[in-house]
Amino acid sequence: MMTTEHRYSVFHLSSRFLLLFVFLCARLLFLPRYAFAQESSDQEVAVNLAEGRIVICASKDGIILASMDAPGETGSRPPTIDILSVERMGVILGAVEWVQPDSKDRPIRLDEEFRGLVGAALNTGGEKDTGFRASDIESIGVAVLERLRLVAAQLHHKINLGEDEPLIRIVLAGFVRDYGPEAWAIDYHIRQDALGNDIWRTRVLRPSYNQLYPPEKGQPKTFIEVRYPPENRANGEPELLDLLQQNDPRLAKIRAANEVQAKSVTLAVEGQSQKSDTTSVINFLKAALPAITPSGTNLTMAKVQYDGGFQWILEPPKAPAPARGEKPQEKTPEEPERPTLRHKSEN
Repeated sequence: MMTTEHRYSVFHLSSRFLLLFVFLCARLLFLPRYAFAQESSDQEVAVNLAEGRIVICASKDGIILASMDAPGETGSRPPTIDILSVERMGVILGAVEWVQPDSKDRPIRLDEEFRGLVGAALNTGGEKDTGFRASDIESIGVAVLERLRLVAAQLHHKINLGEDEPLIRIVLAGFVRDYGPEAWAIDYHIRQDALGNDIWRTRVLRPSYNQLYPPEKGQPKTFIEVRYPPENRANGEPELLDLLQQNDPRLAKIRAANEVQAKSVTLAVEGQSQKSDTTSVINFLKAALPAITPSGTNLTMAKVQYDGGFQWILEPPKAPAPARGEKPQEKTPEEPERPTLRHKSEN
């Protein structure tokens, strides 16, 4: 009798354990997917930023773009100028490298993908526009947005960005036939929703477009500066234009190197950069920017000549050859002519 009771109690306990095990398995099957992210959230993704300053000047014969890095945390990357077409160049700033520490996959490099994304966005199959279409600037913005949304979906931690700080900032500069020189900034901000247990859903909002050049009617045409992370101009380091207006001694001698250069810089400072000599502005920037940035700052510079297309002035270091098995980056197709959303430049 005792043996029978013992065997029954063991069977009874085992049955209850089995039922509990089955119940827990069923619960796990129906838990939201994000519940499993917390376990490895500290390892889910690491983001490295491209930080620095961009200076643009549209002169008489070309538009000039200079890029400087601002080394911050370990792993930060210098912003690099990309040739986007014969008559357009650009820089992508912000969260450009996405690394999964415990993964064997290569990091996602948005700065390396940027040129390909733009090329795909502007590819019209070699046909000219025949009707009303979205502008090329909007096409670029949407193409990068789609890619960025896929990547940012991996972010499950709370991201502490400033109120006006985008996750990504793109700067474009170039020349559009039958329109003139132009420059844009495209910003991508994020919104995060709390899902509980310190898990967040990250959404990338539609980009904002800010035309930097030509300015609104009546506004000066001068040196333009864009930074990442954004800084308050009143509280941060002075911009190149501020220093020139203050007659900073580091720039005074460079500015007065010769009569043509002095006149060209003065025209730009006074809001008439479109009348300045291109070569003189380039020579000034090559000397002035290293003079006002920390030692070791990397400077790259390029221009789009209105009648000659893209040209390097200070070329970045050559990228390493692709690893075995990787395809070389495809050549970006020449951009179509479809300017919209722009305010017309005044001569």
